[in-house]
Amino acid sequence: MAPAVVPVVVPFVFVHGAGGAGVHAWPLQAAAPEAGWHFLPRHAEGDDAARDSRRVVDLLGSSGGGHVVAHSYGANAALLAAQARPDLVRSLALLEPACFDLARGMPAVEQHIADMGAVFASASDPGLADPDWFARFAAGMGFPPPTSWDDALSANAARLRRLAPPWGVGLRPALPARTLVLTAPSSPLYAETAESLVGLGAAHLTVAGAGHRVQDDPRAMDLLRDFWRS
Repeated sequence: MAPAVVPVVVPFVFVHGAGGAGVHAWPLQAAAPEAGWHFLPRHAEGDDAARDSRRVVDLLGSSGGGHVVAHSYGANAALLAAQARPDLVRSLALLEPACFDLARGMPAVEQHIADMGAVFASASDPGLADPDWFARFAAGMGFPPPTSWDDALSANAARLRRLAPPWGVGLRPALPARTLVLTAPSSPLYAETAESLVGLGAAHLTVAGAGHRVQDDPRAMDLLRDFWRS
């Protein structure tokens, strides 16, 4: 009798943005995970594109390579991993990618870097209380500041104050893996970034009516599956 054939499980690594991490960053996908799906947890020291790229490489290296899906800030780690180890990253799916290094000179990107650069520069100011700094961060990102404050918000503000900005991370203008970019149609910031990635060879699709967390829209999963099957 011939030995049973054991199917090879190809890993898919899901990389969070600067908000929720692990399964909390991908609730729709984590509700019905498939074999080989890994939801990268947040490192104990917080987010760092270079460090997280090495964690992605370690996960893929133990399985002979696979696919990477990343959202917003996490797209920097995903692309750094692909550029460091193109032999391991079979494809990239970047959702509203904050790969601003690749879109320098575009107006919305430059305005965002100017606005948020000042916010990040003030993060080390010991005289600026967390609620006041977080109000600046919220204004720069375009969402209202919280109306009340608690320990969870304090921990979140402290983590974000340690965050390295999503530019100057060392990205090269190259896509070493087949790449799909998914964006919502409402943000010039991410539209400009997507345009730059298309110029490097990426495919780009918009999800009408979706917000920044494109992964929460079921249509995004349909587009990802089509991409993986193609």
